[in-house]
Amino acid sequence: MTTPLIVMFIGPPGSGKTYFGTRLAKELGALRLNSDALRLSMFGSLEEIEMIRHSENRSLLYDQVFGAMNYATEQALLAGYSVVYDAQQAKRSDRKRMEALASKCGAIPILVWLDTEPEVAIYRSSNRDQHNDSHRYDEVKSRMLVERFAHNTDLPEIDENLIKISGETKFEDQYAIFQKVAEEFQDNETITA
Repeated sequence: MTTPLIVMFIGPPGSGKTYFGTRLAKELGALRLNSDALRLSMFGSLEEIEMIRHSENRSLLYDQVFGAMNYATEQALLAGYSVVYDAQQAKRSDRKRMEALASKCGAIPILVWLDTEPEVAIYRSSNRDQHNDSHRYDEVKSRMLVERFAHNTDLPEIDENLIKISGETKFEDQYAIFQKVAEEFQDNETITA
């Protein structure tokens, strides 16, 4: 049995995280967990989510959702399954928590950076179909979210297992890069184990 992976993402809305993550999970036979879909499932509607987001209970949207995602991730990794953790991991502290979880479960953490030009991400985010796992925003909000990502993201550090992929190429090309670099990470893990 190969070592399970936990694949995390950074990239602004519209960068292609869910597009890539959905297809990657199929290729890996992995469990895919999406924070937007889970949040909608837990709280019932986008309107309810927005109401909570602007209330004193705002932390519920994150604490409960990520608590559930982390529990499911741990259980899947312990059972030997890879996990595609389809949620923004812009903060180094969040990625360190996921790395600790991977270590506890004998998994390899991989950070995928979907590098996409800001104008492309804004266009995609404001023109895509609305789904449980990918929300459409108007152009003003899309621009604000893309700019927030650019200003508030902790860039990957040298000790992170980073795979930088263009969010503007087709999945087959993205997957070829992912597969090549992920194999190197797995080989390094085998050598050090």
